[in-house]
Order: sequence, then structure tokens, then C-alpha cells
Amino acid sequence: MNCPVCGKEMEPGVLNTLANWDYFLPADVPRPKWLTTGGIEKRGGILLQNLYTSPKDAGAWERPAWVCRTCKKIIMEYW
Repeated sequence: MNCPVCGKEMEPGVLNTLANWDYFLPADVPRPKWLTTGGIEKRGGILLQNLYTSPKDAGAWERPAWVCRTCKKIIMEYW
């Protein structure tokens, strides 16, 4: 996979996550006071893993990812 920023070849690997809640929120959205699946999704966020997600069910702790060491960008898959 080529980096969308500089066009160089990206290095494949996995993103390991060990936190209880891993999620993405758009930059202009305030973080919820209480982390809930509904609260994150209502703000246009994407829940990657939460306290109740089993890694066996979602493959949550090792996600395929690619890194560009030049641009310091990581692209990952979520499901």
C-alpha cells in the first residue's frame, strides 16, 4: 500500500491496543463525559474496542495496519 501523503510504500503490521476504550471521534466533536457505545456513535464516532468487547469476537487487539515512517502516518482497518 502506498502512503496517501507522500506516495512511498507503507510498511505492513498490526496495531496493538490494550486500553479499555479505543475509539475515533471527529476533531470538532467534544469527548463524552461518560464513555458509552451510544454516546460515541451519536457524536459520529467509531468504536474500535470497549471494555465489553472480546478480542476473540472482534479481533480487537491486533488490527491490520500500515505505517509510513517518513510521514509518521498509520492507516488501520477497523471492524
